[in-house]
Amino acid sequence: MRIKIKYLNGIRFRRFIVYSAQKVNQMEQYLNDINVFPVADGDTGTNMSLTMHSIVEGAQKCKESSFEGISSAIANSALMGARGNSGAILAQFFQGLAEATRGKVRVTTESFAYAAFQAAEQARKAIAHPREGTIITVMKDWANHLMEHAPHTPDFFDLFKNSLTIAQKSLAHTPQQLKILREAKVVDAGAQGFVNILEGIVDFIEYGKIKSYRIANSARDTIRQLANKAVNSEINFRFCVECLLEKITENKELIRNKISNFGNSLVVAGSESKAHVHIHTNEPEKVLSFLSQVGNLLNTKVDDMLQQHTSIKEVAEVGDIGLVADSTCDLPPEIIEKHHIYLVPIVIHIGKDTYLDKVNMMPSDFLNILTTTSEKLLTSQPPPASFKEIYKQVISRYKNIISIHISEKLSGTIQGAYMGRKDLEGSDKIHIINSKNSTIALGLLIKETAQWIKEGLDLEEILKRLESAIKSSRIFIAVPTLKYIMRSGRLNRTKGLLGTMLNLKPILTLDSEGRIVEAAKVIGRQRVIKKTLDLALSYAKSVKNPRFGIAHVGAPDLANWYSKQISLSFEKAPHPLIVEASPALSLHIGVGGAAIAVLGDI
Repeated sequence: MRIKIKYLNGIRFRRFIVYSAQKVNQMEQYLNDINVFPVADGDTGTNMSLTMHSIVEGAQKCKESSFEGISSAIANSALMGARGNSGAILAQFFQGLAEATRGKVRVTTESFAYAAFQAAEQARKAIAHPREGTIITVMKDWANHLMEHAPHTPDFFDLFKNSLTIAQKSLAHTPQQLKILREAKVVDAGAQGFVNILEGIVDFIEYGKIKSYRIANSARDTIRQLANKAVNSEINFRFCVECLLEKITENKELIRNKISNFGNSLVVAGSESKAHVHIHTNEPEKVLSFLSQVGNLLNTKVDDMLQQHTSIKEVAEVGDIGLVADSTCDLPPEIIEKHHIYLVPIVIHIGKDTYLDKVNMMPSDFLNILTTTSEKLLTSQPPPASFKEIYKQVISRYKNIISIHISEKLSGTIQGAYMGRKDLEGSDKIHIINSKNSTIALGLLIKETAQWIKEGLDLEEILKRLESAIKSSRIFIAVPTLKYIMRSGRLNRTKGLLGTMLNLKPILTLDSEGRIVEAAKVIGRQRVIKKTLDLALSYAKSVKNPRFGIAHVGAPDLANWYSKQISLSFEKAPHPLIVEASPALSLHIGVGGAAIAVLGDI
């Protein structure tokens, strides 16, 4: 005979949440597949799974046994780890639940129902323009049922099981409320995720475990095809911006009003001192600039939804191998988009502010800062979580991943990649490569790999060719001034000042292990320009079929001159790639610097 559950304390509620998170994890790919609203970028399942993972971590670390204690820990963890539109809404729901149960050691069905009703209301208020037929509709219908029936239902199992039926009916009705769902013949993905949370709780109470739920591959493929065919591919706002704000100086409603004109899908969730902001926008830098004025920015994340959407739409055409790189790879944006290259951004620190390379800090923006700011400038490797998030996204669409990164002698980025891969399902399919290079030389290696993937070469052959290409690639970097390399700490200040007095100009390269070494040293700017070209041309003559790339820091005329001289010397070679250098290079060599990379066949 099943024992009735007449109250929930913190320990019981924590168990409910842990098991409901397992249900969401189980449904992650399905939720991704049916994600068509507000943007068909195929990440709702991943975002909800990551949000629930953060919640579970926070709940398990909490040693409290009261409902108030666990609920507060869950709310805080949800706010810290929220991902995506649905994750931000969940975070506000749990924040509302915590506020409504403050001071309670345990809750009855009636007090829980009241708290759930308040939580659903807060979740709705967090959204700038709430739409019916989404997660907030299901939350509302579920909470209304709780409020109506809790006074006559003292057993939590009966209350949850009966209200789950209501939530499932509300979910089934979402296509009738949103045209985009109706055309794609799917339910709302965020609403489905919330119902999965409730299903996980009911499964646990009834069976002591999560019932397995599988969707046949044929059904999943049908859903994906329907969604891709029916959904308008136009994306009005390209970037999904998220961040955590601490010590906020404005209330959430004022923040919401002030940034609502920057885009749509705006959610501002949180408490009086902390807020999680989610918005779709074309101006991520302006959004983050404003937010930095009203609080301390943490956990900033900017996703390119156009790239995500395009990858979903064209996944059948891109083959079996996904390609990942870090943003020290200097390549033109059109090549990155054409070959579906996923970039993990390095982190840029400007004083106390933090930015993501090529996401909310473009090379042109950084160039301006480089010449005007007196703030301390630093770059740091992406955190392992950034790699994990990208890998989970890519491995769901490709059989294998080739992940190519900046030399491990220059950065700990590749260690972050290894840590991000750890414990992932399919981790043995993620092949992490030390390029022993950086900037435009890394870009040439990645472009070459992308071309091999496009040609349909198998994984083993590509890895073999890539190993050979790494050995045959070289880069020569002209450093016009020692000012920036001293500022970045790469050159001892005493030696730098002496070199400046003597007008010495170094030319840098990377050795076979990927370490920075001096290739030559000359006196005067014109000589460093000429010598850099001579070194590159000389190396190019020693290899077969040379390909060239040029990265510059605010020196387009110099880059074009280099390109012209290379084309005169190697008439049959492809026209050199020209690209603005990433902060990883420009921070050290400064304005006027340039690098020439050569990739050849041995």
